[in-house]
Amino acid sequence: MTTPHVQSCVSTLLAAQHHVVTSDQLHGAGLTYENVVRLVDEGCLLRLRRSVYVDRDWWASSAPWDRHAVRARGYAMALGATAAAAAEETADAVDARRAPGRLALSHHSALALQGAGLYGVDDLVHLCRIDGGRGHRSSGLMMHAPVRPEHTVVVDGLRVVMPALACLQVAVLAGAEAGLVAADSLLRDGVVTREALTDARPHLKARAAGPVVDLVLALADGRRESAGESRTAWLAHQLGLPPLVPQVVISEDDGSFVARVDFVVEGTRVVVEFDGMMKYTDPGTLAAEKLREDRLRELGYEVVRITWADLARPETVRRRIQAALDRAAARAA
Repeated sequence: MTTPHVQSCVSTLLAAQHHVVTSDQLHGAGLTYENVVRLVDEGCLLRLRRSVYVDRDWWASSAPWDRHAVRARGYAMALGATAAAAAEETADAVDARRAPGRLALSHHSALALQGAGLYGVDDLVHLCRIDGGRGHRSSGLMMHAPVRPEHTVVVDGLRVVMPALACLQVAVLAGAEAGLVAADSLLRDGVVTREALTDARPHLKARAAGPVVDLVLALADGRRESAGESRTAWLAHQLGLPPLVPQVVISEDDGSFVARVDFVVEGTRVVVEFDGMMKYTDPGTLAAEKLREDRLRELGYEVVRITWADLARPETVRRRIQAALDRAAARAA
């Protein structure tokens, strides 16, 4: 059985490092190989890959995006994609391709550390080389072709591709919708600016992905408040509907506030609300929301609600929004 002293050492390391720890760190704290094996067998630690362990209880109760951030952190620590490792580099490294600090987390693995909204991405940990070496894929890991060192930054002690470039990498890897969710999130949180996204474009290696990246740059809007809203705007674009203007304030004729809605279809009196089904669980909130929607209708607005499930039924969404547009046009005639 694991002793209280060993348990205390592990708990301290996990608490200091976002629930993840490496073999080297465990051994540096005085734990033996046998101690580590016992911690895994007893259900305290879960092995993610060679030399990387996570708090098993935390892992079991965490969301997929939080798991990815922790997995990325653990892989980076184990592989040397840290600011400390970069500082330890020496000019006479025996093998420059394997020298510490010559890697950086990239793509959505870099963004996950900063809490960016993610959608449609894989669960591999993505890194870029910054030493000129070639990319490769191994179990749970994708190593990409190099980026220049000046295109990386340090986030919480880990070397990562700068967020604007990582966002565009997501678009290249996972498509425009995934890139748009990431871009909107970064803009909304003030992590990047539109200028930073545009300036990052020339640094992409995948030139053939230009149209995808250009589309993300054209559609990105930090006013959208969730991944669901970003996906709703993307779906409307894909369906050829008029643009959805985000976060519109609707007022009475005398200027008094009525509502701030997720979207208004440009040039119309059609409101589109993304309903994540978690906003209105309290009965009082539900009643207030009904009164709000009734007032919008009294002012001549059509209201269309979109749920997560609806996003997988594009033709249904098209019919509902088009019907609302037709009703609004008939009323205005």
